[in-house]
Amino acid sequence: MLPTRSARLVTAALAALVVLTAGCSSAQAATPPQVVGYAEAGSTSTAKLDASRSALTTIGIDGVNVTSDGGSITPVSTEALDLVKAAHARSEKAELLVGNFDGDLGDFSPAIGDALLGSRTHIDAVVGDLAAEVRAHGWDGVTVDLESLSDAHAAGLTRFVSELNKALGAGTSVSVCIMASTGGYAALGYDMAPLGRAADHIVLMAYDEHGPGWSGAGAVGGLPWVKESLAPLRKAVPASKLQLGIAGYGYTWPKHGNGEQLSDARARAIVKRDRATAKWSAAQAEWHATLSSGTTIWWSDARSYRTRLAYAKHLKLGGVAVWSLGLSDALTR
Repeated sequence: MLPTRSARLVTAALAALVVLTAGCSSAQAATPPQVVGYAEAGSTSTAKLDASRSALTTIGIDGVNVTSDGGSITPVSTEALDLVKAAHARSEKAELLVGNFDGDLGDFSPAIGDALLGSRTHIDAVVGDLAAEVRAHGWDGVTVDLESLSDAHAAGLTRFVSELNKALGAGTSVSVCIMASTGGYAALGYDMAPLGRAADHIVLMAYDEHGPGWSGAGAVGGLPWVKESLAPLRKAVPASKLQLGIAGYGYTWPKHGNGEQLSDARARAIVKRDRATAKWSAAQAEWHATLSSGTTIWWSDARSYRTRLAYAKHLKLGGVAVWSLGLSDALTR
């Protein structure tokens, strides 16, 4: 038997080892937030993927839309499939983004959403098309981006997401993008509690608070608006399933004519060329400037991203998602 003092020392050492081991286990068990970057097939270079390589866990590839009759999906482009290979070569996951965007309309189509979500036959058909595409080309999941919906579509959207998750099976994921709102989500077609149960991830598209054509000049996705839009989701969906969408771009509001979307780099270049002064809004966590022509610019860049990433970590959200890699500054962790 060890002397009493030695026994106490050994016991203390073992206790310390247990505490250290437990601490390490907790650190290892903590899941780091996912960083999703959206890429538009055909306009996002692999150089853009390389620039954010240290941060990205998943690339959401804007690849297909539901057809106008709501019963199938458009073909997947070779550019989209090239991005899948590029993502996998970097040990990143690749999710196929499917939407209800109508090229002729130039916007998301309520009619397409209605044709899909109002028909069980169409839901089954589109789910089958997506599942076949995932299997054929090794996608790691699907991101559902159906916008401009109404409360009449809520049950259909939940059913679509649930059936898609079942069809894809284990090892794949289903993410759902939802439009940000400070006036409630039911009217936008999102029944959040059941939708949160059906999906693996809920992505709050916390951008386009302001934009040319639908509002006066203002933050693309100001921090107070982001927080207000996120609050009800945190009550309905587990934090680990929530991903905070972040803008990686800006807009212009000219005195005359139409405004445009700008990449972060182009926004800075325009301000520099004009010899204007870029000002950081601490309240909105975005940049803004007024050019000599009277044009106002607001943009959300790397500093805006870091502020929102820190906020997502503080809330223990599942991650962040940036639109888009073709426009944003390089992403970091």
